[in-house]
Amino acid sequence: MGYSIQLKEAVLKKVLQGNKPHHEIAKELGVGRSTIGKWLREYKQNGSIKLKSKEKRPKDWTAEERISAIIKTGSMTADERTAWCRKNGIFIHNLDQWKKDAISAIIPKANKEQIEKYKNLKNEIAALKKDLSRKDKALAETAALLVLKKKPGKSGGSQRTIDQSRRQKNCVGIDFRGL
Repeated sequence: MGYSIQLKEAVLKKVLQGNKPHHEIAKELGVGRSTIGKWLREYKQNGSIKLKSKEKRPKDWTAEERISAIIKTGSMTADERTAWCRKNGIFIHNLDQWKKDAISAIIPKANKEQIEKYKNLKNEIAALKKDLSRKDKALAETAALLVLKKKPGKSGGSQRTIDQSRRQKNCVGIDFRGL
């Protein structure tokens, strides 16, 4: 948790006055006793209090600072760049990523819109192909069913020429039981 410099100074004033013990001041101001002890040791060693105990992380850099870093290190050799990065608490890969981000931000929006339009058209084409395939299968199935329903006479097969009553008359004297 970060504390403001004003709070740190107020706590140290109360502690250095010696009117109250550390644990009472800690309760009163909502600061941990160990934190107060750390601030006191730091004050005795350096004569002042640090604003931040942590160094600035690469993700804490503003866009302006990042661009400035890219410009500063652009003309440096690899060794100089490494030394600069070490001095400023970042890595070379952070600079490289910031450079890529800056370049990608320069791409005109029209290209991004065209890319989005292309993706939409590609998805639409895939959907239409899928629909066409489904309809082709349905058409093939329907054609197969129509072929099976056709009468045999029209497709070249034999057709009965004698109706049922005439057939019975012709077969009156034949005994089929022995066959």
